[in-house]
Amino acid sequence: MRTRLRYGLAGLALILVGIGAWAAMGHPLPAAVLKALPASLAGRLAAAPPSGAEADQKGPGEPEFAVGVVEAKMATVPISFDYTGVIVSPQDAALQPRVTGAIIERPFEPGGTVKKDQVLFRIDPRPFEVALKDAKAQSERAKAALEFAEAEVQRTDTLADKGYATQQRLQQLESNRTSAKSQVQAAEAAIARAQLDLDYAVIKAPFDGRASLSGINIGDLVTANATNLVSVVQIDPIDVQVALSTDDSKAVRAAMQGGGAALTVLGDDDEPGREAKVYKLDNRFDPATARRLIRAKLANADGLYLPGEFIRTRLQVGRKERLLVPTRALSAQLDQRIVWSIGADCRISMRPVETGGSYGDQTEIVSGLKPGTRIASDHLQRLSQNLCVGVRPAAKADIAQDGTRGMPQSGSSAGGAGSAAP
Repeated sequence: MRTRLRYGLAGLALILVGIGAWAAMGHPLPAAVLKALPASLAGRLAAAPPSGAEADQKGPGEPEFAVGVVEAKMATVPISFDYTGVIVSPQDAALQPRVTGAIIERPFEPGGTVKKDQVLFRIDPRPFEVALKDAKAQSERAKAALEFAEAEVQRTDTLADKGYATQQRLQQLESNRTSAKSQVQAAEAAIARAQLDLDYAVIKAPFDGRASLSGINIGDLVTANATNLVSVVQIDPIDVQVALSTDDSKAVRAAMQGGGAALTVLGDDDEPGREAKVYKLDNRFDPATARRLIRAKLANADGLYLPGEFIRTRLQVGRKERLLVPTRALSAQLDQRIVWSIGADCRISMRPVETGGSYGDQTEIVSGLKPGTRIASDHLQRLSQNLCVGVRPAAKADIAQDGTRGMPQSGSSAGGAGSAAP
């Protein structure tokens, strides 16, 4: 019996200590608890003033602190798609010799820039000069034979008219004349062939561009249509090739018909760089990838971009109105993006939203918010439902403006697969 009484008194003491501590922290006691306590103790606890930091707490209905406030606004933003593109030269020539011979000169620097018709290699021309002289001699011989055949026909024709020569003899001489004419034509063709071989002994650059490295040196024997001498690629302007999805290719095609689609090369930090104009679409989709190739012409006077290089690109196909909020005003609850809206009574309310693409420091709101809604842009970690806060204008950079600077930054693509941020 005494043991039970001892435990009961200890439990009551603990309860009273807890009630006292609760009241000392400034929290009000429930009415049921006050009724169960002795009147003198209940009155003292009910009248106990708050202590510590709670003594400075503001009264009901007064703001706890001030937050920066911005309005969700409609703004004109670009419709664009991010893709990985590849640099492609619009002209790419692999040069081979048209004649067989020994290299006697290489008057260019491998790997350097070359101009159209600049001499790259010279093949020993002496065999071709000899062949040309021989062809010219054969031509002279054929012409002499033709002159003799013409004279024979003329003499025999006069004699045949007087009956001193047979018609058979005249026909034979006319046949000889025709054969002599064909020999002259063959000799002239041989001269042209020999002249071509002599011209082919000089290999020139077919267009302005950059030459590749070459392993062909002076003295090397090269074989016609077999030896790879050097390759030349055009580098200014140069093409950017992108493989588009079906929907994106339709958007680009419509933009080209309506005035043109622009392509922007992105830097390492996705900052916009050089711009190119889309000018060519392939005539089919690749059935293996369901992609359609497009090309855009890019200025490259400094040779910064070279064929085969992969780059990040952004295709802009138009502009549309979008509802934007500062990106810093967004927070998350589990896997749901939210913003904190502020009502006319200064009360905070949590709004789940669906977001779209990012435009600079602004983010598109697809659903969950209306234009003109006031939202908090700072102190997000301190906010809670129905909390009363003061308001102040947000920093100027947080305010969405029409013609928002920047392009969509969300949804990057890899290997030519892009994502839209329309």
